[in-house]
Amino acid sequence: MSLTEARYPLTRYWESRRVSGAEVHRMIDALDPVEDDVEITHLSMEVLTPPLFAYMGYASGFARTLGNPATADRTWRNGTGDQILKSAQRDLDTLTFFGEFIRRGHRSPEAQAVFNRVQQIHGQIGRVSNEGQIHVLGMLIFDQERFARYLGHRWFSDRENEARFNFWLGVGNGMRLRDMPQTREDFLAWIDDYEERLFEPSVAATETFEGQLNGISAYVPAPMRRMVRDMLIDSLDPRVRELLGFDKPSLVVTPIVKVGTKTLMAARPVTRYRLDRTWVGNFSRFGEDPSIAKMGYQHKPH
Repeated sequence: MSLTEARYPLTRYWESRRVSGAEVHRMIDALDPVEDDVEITHLSMEVLTPPLFAYMGYASGFARTLGNPATADRTWRNGTGDQILKSAQRDLDTLTFFGEFIRRGHRSPEAQAVFNRVQQIHGQIGRVSNEGQIHVLGMLIFDQERFARYLGHRWFSDRENEARFNFWLGVGNGMRLRDMPQTREDFLAWIDDYEERLFEPSVAATETFEGQLNGISAYVPAPMRRMVRDMLIDSLDPRVRELLGFDKPSLVVTPIVKVGTKTLMAARPVTRYRLDRTWVGNFSRFGEDPSIAKMGYQHKPH
């Protein structure tokens, strides 16, 4: 990346102040989903979306990536992977990395340093394929939308969806991924083809998703853990739930959550939100300015 290509996020959208949800939406509507994809993604995913919902949308997408046994096995590593032994820590670090992508922007040298660290981790745990990483990007783009539909509401506008698509393509470019689909339609078709070719059940997938459930349970207060666990399992596409070896929960929590989400949506125009709310602030184990070298898998030379 040359200095002339570098572009930093517009700091006024990260100011330390509270604004109404209606004002946040006016900001989004005034921004361009291509040029200002980072700013819209920040306002949409970090400011307006509750951290637990963002975490669950990520977890739902992560579960789907496990349908490829190669991906599941690389994460499971015969029961020694961080998603098994340090599940909460692994999730928080992953979400913090994503938060760094947003606050650094995908066009800056600082963002490139984060991308390089993530690819270093991929190399240390066993090379993660180009296709596998594109599939993960697809989940980060589309499973937030799918999870919102599961909650029964159109949480994101078309402009927010377009900006998030462009943002994650920018991340993919920074990660030096090859042959990424360049339109939503092509990307969705690519995902269908990938999953048709590669998805099948595996022990690694089942045990890794159990680790994921343990991770998100550790994030929430004890009284909420059963509800969050069942809601996450229930939110999965039935085919993915079957691949992972889980039954549909007997405890029906979806209607309760949908009512709560409807209430949040109705109150959103007048609710006050902090513009400086970020995933780094919500999820980082190392404070507001985490060392990326300490985050994620820590390689131990033999």
